Amino acid sequence: MMKRFLSLLMAAVVLCSLCVPAFASDENITLEFWEMTYGSDDRYTETCEKLIAAYEAENPGVTINMTYQPWDNYYQLFLTAVSSGAAPDVASCALDQPDLFAQMDEIQYLDDVIGAWKEEGIYEDYTEDMLNFFKYEGNQIAIPYMVGYRGFFYRADYLKEAGVEKVPETWEELLDACAKLRDWNPEIVPLALTGATNGIWHCFMSFAFSNAVGIVDEEMRPTSETQPFKETIDLFQTLREQGYVAEGVLGHDDAAVETLYFGGKAAFFFGSFGRKIFDYPEVAENTEILSCFQGPSSDAIGTLSFPDALVVFSQTKHPEESLKFIKWWAENTQPLFTEGGCWAYPAKASFFSGEIFADKVSQGVLNEVLPTARTATWPIQGMFPGFSQINGEYIMNYSPQAALNGGMSTDEIAVKQAAMIQEALDNAAE
Repeated sequence: MMKRFLSLLMAAVVLCSLCVPAFASDENITLEFWEMTYGSDDRYTETCEKLIAAYEAENPGVTINMTYQPWDNYYQLFLTAVSSGAAPDVASCALDQPDLFAQMDEIQYLDDVIGAWKEEGIYEDYTEDMLNFFKYEGNQIAIPYMVGYRGFFYRADYLKEAGVEKVPETWEELLDACAKLRDWNPEIVPLALTGATNGIWHCFMSFAFSNAVGIVDEEMRPTSETQPFKETIDLFQTLREQGYVAEGVLGHDDAAVETLYFGGKAAFFFGSFGRKIFDYPEVAENTEILSCFQGPSSDAIGTLSFPDALVVFSQTKHPEESLKFIKWWAENTQPLFTEGGCWAYPAKASFFSGEIFADKVSQGVLNEVLPTARTATWPIQGMFPGFSQINGEYIMNYSPQAALNGGMSTDEIAVKQAAMIQEALDNAAE
């Protein structure tokens, strides 16, 4: 009985320490905070600085030194810092990084934050699936922060003019619509997608998810040689053979694809849902949103989402204050969306409010995309060993790029892709 009482007492002390401001002390604490580039202009950094000033005012003696990090080479940037003992105290990071650093024993567990949220009623503000995604060996290693959703913009006016009477819902209907669009206006690319960056595998796997297949199955086996995966390769073969994608698609980066769609030269456009579209009023006015198209082996639609997270590194010399800050930051950063021009979407459900989420794009994402969104590791719940290499080295680019390049059969592509996935899984197991 006494042991149970002491355990409960200690738990209460931890929860209280996370819920109250720090008191001034003789020691001034500086926390290094790496924030990723979630905004495209100065509004984002200025909003971050205002939030940091508010935190510092509530916590005398604590200074937050924020460094704004670009996405270019982010994987190596973090890995080098952590491996050399130069990790920040707190950071926002991509979906696969918390698991990698947990394996390296470089992550501070956040179970006390989760415990506090359950006491305060904040826990329900996050989906169970998303919270579970950031667990390692049963421990919370990160807090969901930002979410990048993938799906399709499409020109409703082009479909109407081309005689497409119904918005496509299946692969067969999509291909039929592409044929009609090509016949209507050969100058319009039916389907604009990037072939030169990781956006190509995002598109491919959204189609695969919509055909009931992921990168691996529930038993952690590569799925590339299964019928649903090979059907997805066949689809991309057909897109190339029928001329439904742009010439030179394998050389198109994100900017090139945006130029096609925003310039009125494409009917369907796969990507993320940034607000840049509103710089082109005519395009925005005639654009609608959908997630993906149902495949022949599936009875449901699925599309890709990338939840990013907040972490505390175990290298911190101030673990208690780092936990306080990360909890506060997760709870108080709605202004990043309302004032900071953030291009991602919040993981915290209650942040989806106000005029900023009332536009057509946001409503389309919330109503059409979010209900079908799955994390990139689906059907595995959470991160699986090897995904970090698969994601970081763009291993899943292989199937769609090979299909769009031509010269190989679907079976040949599938066998090679399976070997690449298995190598990543084997490397993680060593």
